[in-house]
Amino acid sequence: MAERLKRIKEEILGVFFTLTGVYLAISLISYSRWDPSFFTFTNGPVKNYGGIVGSYLSDLLLTLIGAISYLLPLLFLIYGIKRILGKEKRRETLLGIFILFLITPVLISLVCETFNIKTGIDPGGLWGSEIAKALKVLFSIPGAYIFSLSFFFTSLIILSPVTASEALEQFIQKTKSLKKIPVQKESPIRVVESPPPTEEQQAHEEITPSYDRKSQYEASKPVDSSSYRLPSLSLLKSYDQAQRPSKEELLERAALLEEKLADFNITGKVTQVHPGPVVTMYEFEPTPGIKISKIVSLAEDLGRALGGLSVRISPIPGKTPLGIEVPNRNRGIVGLKEIISSDIFTKSRSKLTLALGKDIYGRPIVGDLTLMPHLLVAGTTGSGKSVLINSMVMSLLYKVRPDEVKMLMIDPKLLELSRYDGIPHLIAPVITNPRDATVALKKMVIEMENRYRLIAEQGARNIDNFNRVVPEDERLPYIVIIIDELADLMFTASKEVEDSIVRLAQMARASGIHLILATQRPSVDVITGIIKANFPTRIAFQVSSKVDSRTILDQQGAEQLIGKGDMLLMRPGARLTRLHGAYVSEEEIRRVTEFIKQQGAPDYSIFESIELERKDSPTGETEERDELYNKVIEYAEGVGEISISSIQRRFKIGYNRAARIMQMLEEDGLVGPPKGAGKPRDFIGRH
Repeated sequence: MAERLKRIKEEILGVFFTLTGVYLAISLISYSRWDPSFFTFTNGPVKNYGGIVGSYLSDLLLTLIGAISYLLPLLFLIYGIKRILGKEKRRETLLGIFILFLITPVLISLVCETFNIKTGIDPGGLWGSEIAKALKVLFSIPGAYIFSLSFFFTSLIILSPVTASEALEQFIQKTKSLKKIPVQKESPIRVVESPPPTEEQQAHEEITPSYDRKSQYEASKPVDSSSYRLPSLSLLKSYDQAQRPSKEELLERAALLEEKLADFNITGKVTQVHPGPVVTMYEFEPTPGIKISKIVSLAEDLGRALGGLSVRISPIPGKTPLGIEVPNRNRGIVGLKEIISSDIFTKSRSKLTLALGKDIYGRPIVGDLTLMPHLLVAGTTGSGKSVLINSMVMSLLYKVRPDEVKMLMIDPKLLELSRYDGIPHLIAPVITNPRDATVALKKMVIEMENRYRLIAEQGARNIDNFNRVVPEDERLPYIVIIIDELADLMFTASKEVEDSIVRLAQMARASGIHLILATQRPSVDVITGIIKANFPTRIAFQVSSKVDSRTILDQQGAEQLIGKGDMLLMRPGARLTRLHGAYVSEEEIRRVTEFIKQQGAPDYSIFESIELERKDSPTGETEERDELYNKVIEYAEGVGEISISSIQRRFKIGYNRAARIMQMLEEDGLVGPPKGAGKPRDFIGRH
């Protein structure tokens, strides 16, 4: 009831501000200096469309603050619409608007006086004119401009969601992406410099420690989502790009490639060359009559002939030539900062946008976990698997607030994910004990079932529809479950772990729960057939054999990768895509996590309120329910109505317990009949 009254109040205020903005606009547009006002006396008819009040109000605004008055209706309209839609409001915005309206008239008056601009009304109003005169006396004209502009830009920085340093970083990155390598047209082989990513090259189309550590965060202040700030790009490091091969070097290697293929009785021409950050792809057009399978089978022999390089040969989607991928002599580093600052990441609307790296053409690639909807990552030790996990976690931290996405991290290796312990995005402390992980996965299954019940009560289809129809404080966050070493869990309790993972993979997508699994043992006893069947999106790093590659990707190719972030992405209905993973250092992770931890502590109440039914004991449960039952009655008497979701929110308990309490209230005749899906029931009380 209280939430509903609050929402009604917000909508009434929104309508008031919106209509006020419309009235101000009408009054200002129809302003006439001959209408009656505080400074003009006339007996003639009022021409202002806002009537006598509009005449006085518009004249007062234009006299005091001048031309900037015409912006007031727009601000009232925007503020009113945001109130009606329930959009969040930044407290700093009001301060920024206040400073802007104080200093802009002063700037306008300074400019008009400096360049002797004459208008019908004083463009800066009395306020702007008098303050401008005072500033010129105190600081002279240059000093007055410096003083005014400093406050003007301060207001813009307060109002902007992007800091000045972030804007500068994005400008530098965009400038770098425009650099080209000149190509001579008369060359028989075309060296193609990869274009910067465009809107048509969206990545979604391309690919599109244990519980006892909780106490150290309990005394910390929880995160205030309205004032929470995303990390700045300045916390990440920019890496120098490796020197690309010269055109002469590329043409020389293309000729060598043709020569070595001819030694194996494979004739043809290299038609195009695509230099990338790590590998260069040569488009080879074989002579008609030569089987593609024959060329593909020569990958190892061709690599040996080229000096022991790891060469990968594969068809190019939509083209007749074959792609021959050869590692560069000077390998570049794909920094996470470069991917996060790219347009394709910043313009992505998905809250679960993952920064993956660059393709062989040098284009930034991101993935949408909501479309995947789960991800399986495998590769040998040192191949770059854990670095990718860190890059994906960091990309989420740069994209969303803690109230929008929660993460459950399971790290049996005690190496990679423990550094995130204590960030407010966590739903529970980082889990390092395999048996605790088994319990946590079971809890996530129960949370999934509870979410489906809540979504069904609102008549929604998925978490996005649910969050659109409920008040802001009742919205459900996405949950991303990250397991850094699946093998350790499978060896501890394979059946229980597999059952929970499969259940989540099959059903959890609509409830907003997604999985990222990683393992360095791509064997059939870890990546079982039923797990693999429910993870259509997979990433393979370098593996030791073709068998391991087939276990991950259902085909060979991963054994030909060169390690250190080199990977193959498999997605449903598309060919394998070779990517070079984004790199993020431990120092960068430390800086970002420290910045986030300073803004608040994690809230583990959601995770702790989930009960495993197998642990329920009738005796203990009844005592606990009786104690809580009386508290629920006291709460319901105060608000006049009750629902399962309101019991969950108020007492921070799971769905099952809240439903049992509601059933007890119904059996005792304390609540009225149901009113329909998602609507609270009237509380009748004891008679």
